[in-house]
Amino acid sequence: MNKSCLKLIFTIITIVCSVCSAQAVQFDVLALPTELFSVCDNYFCYPEASEIATTYVIQDLDNYGTINIKRLSEVRSTLEFKPELKAATISMLNEYKNNDKVDFDTLKMLSKEFGVKSIILISTYTTTDKTPVKRNLWEILEIASAFKTSYPYNLVTNVVLTDNVNNVVMWSSKYNKQLSDSNGYFYAKNQTQAASQLEKIKQYYKENVSKNISQNIYIRFFPQDVRTFKIKKNETEESEGPKFVPNALEHLIKPQMIKELDEGTSNTLDPTEDMMFTL
Repeated sequence: MNKSCLKLIFTIITIVCSVCSAQAVQFDVLALPTELFSVCDNYFCYPEASEIATTYVIQDLDNYGTINIKRLSEVRSTLEFKPELKAATISMLNEYKNNDKVDFDTLKMLSKEFGVKSIILISTYTTTDKTPVKRNLWEILEIASAFKTSYPYNLVTNVVLTDNVNNVVMWSSKYNKQLSDSNGYFYAKNQTQAASQLEKIKQYYKENVSKNISQNIYIRFFPQDVRTFKIKKNETEESEGPKFVPNALEHLIKPQMIKELDEGTSNTLDPTEDMMFTL
């Protein structure tokens, strides 16, 4: 075997190893609902909306195979044996839910405990056009049942992805959904109606919100996997077809994006602006 053949074989092996190494890259992530420890504390004994959303996000991210994400049961079990960290976590989650503030000191402690570099925080609350008071999802169901009200409620979901090594927000978004039927009414005056509302809310998170969240998070970790095309304007250029722009979304994880998020100038409030794609 001559040197040329040996050189070719070595080159092929190097390329294959590089590809395999790139594919083997994985990110360790933790997802936390703000009601992490509010288990069955409502009249209907249903999970809160933030836990429903987080559960589906965990399932979706786990399906990618390149993101390692902890189960909520594992997180609760671990924190039960660390009362100080548990108390700090509850305080941090309440601060995020009530004031939209991110406590990076506590997040860094959680990152160290669970061996992750990024944490997803998900909070939910409901409001009405009658009052701006924020309430948990099943709290308004109890109110609807007790006072026999039927006007619609607005379900708000906030999510933020943090980089706990650099103490920055990588991505955030807000989702809104009106809880009402086609006639604008919201019925939950008994267990049967409440169970029906629960299934609708689960489907909303499973088929819409969680997929949008998981795909946008995936983009932040693997922007090179997203292919974008630049469409040319004039007739001469259009005949050549769209031009592939490799790694066109790399700017998403660069300091400029982080600066825009910190300053609040980046449009992350409207989920319709987020990238959606299918693997």
